[in-house]
Amino acid sequence: MSFNSKTNKGRRQVRRKVQDSKQLSITSLLDVLTIILVFLIKNVSMEAVKISELPDMIYPTTMSTDKLMENAMVTPVKLYMHKVLLGVENLTLGTPKDIVENQETRRIMEAFFLTDYDAIPEDKKREACLVVQADAQLPCGYITQIVSVGTSVGYENIYFATLEEADWLRTYSSASSQ
Repeated sequence: MSFNSKTNKGRRQVRRKVQDSKQLSITSLLDVLTIILVFLIKNVSMEAVKISELPDMIYPTTMSTDKLMENAMVTPVKLYMHKVLLGVENLTLGTPKDIVENQETRRIMEAFFLTDYDAIPEDKKREACLVVQADAQLPCGYITQIVSVGTSVGYENIYFATLEEADWLRTYSSASSQ
């Protein structure tokens, strides 16, 4: 028998496999990622740890706006950037700037608070509260003036109305981190 390429129909031909392409070695990549992960974990900010409940401190209670406003012993104050509204009647007092700079405006506010406070029965005065609602962009000094006048009149409870934000701690940043 002669082996001729034309007559070898039954002969099996072996084709060469396609040469394997070089594969990416991920071992070194995993090493680098592990090192980065270790540094990230080590340097993570622990701002949440700074806010902790102290065992010897009595914290004020919070309540919903509806429950608070049902209470007849509430005097609301609303501070906008360009106006101040007093009481449930939303009486215009002036601007926040007037509260700081104008003695007459503070006197009017004090008279209003005193009138509201005097209308509260004696046995309920300890429950009376001043509710301050302020624009987020308003400087703190204006709110301080409201609190100062409110406490001088006799309000023992001062609440600051805020919007409920379930994940406030996630967005919290202390003054030292800014």
